[in-house]
Amino acid sequence: MKQFIHLIYGLILSLISNISFAATSDEKLNPTSTLATPVGASALVETLLGLLLVLVTIAFLAWLLRRTGRFQASANGEMKIIAGLSLGSRERAILLQVGEQQILVGVTPQQIRTLHILEKPIPSDNTDGNTSGFAEKLQQMMKKQAQS
Repeated sequence: MKQFIHLIYGLILSLISNISFAATSDEKLNPTSTLATPVGASALVETLLGLLLVLVTIAFLAWLLRRTGRFQASANGEMKIIAGLSLGSRERAILLQVGEQQILVGVTPQQIRTLHILEKPIPSDNTDGNTSGFAEKLQQMMKKQAQS
């Protein structure tokens, strides 16, 4: 078994030495081949611009999803976020719809505390818990820009 391993090891070493010898002999024949860059400057700039475009697109989509609030979680339609208000850098007041009852909670990084349980639900345009669709918001923004 040891002889077989030594034989394989010797074959691998001889192949590597032959490949390296062939590479050095090619360099001696054509010394300018090692000076040429395999990737041109234009290809590098094109690749970097493509990468930058992809990163900007990802950042824009993340911002857009956050602004439209499309990832507000609901528990089988029983619990919905009706509205939220930023009170500080990391503090928020959130109005929740739980069944037929609305609850105002304060959210901080350390805790969530019930601030008030509303006796009468506050009517809102967002009664189903979902924010209006992207197309509707886009149309509203386009109307505002057309008016100004």
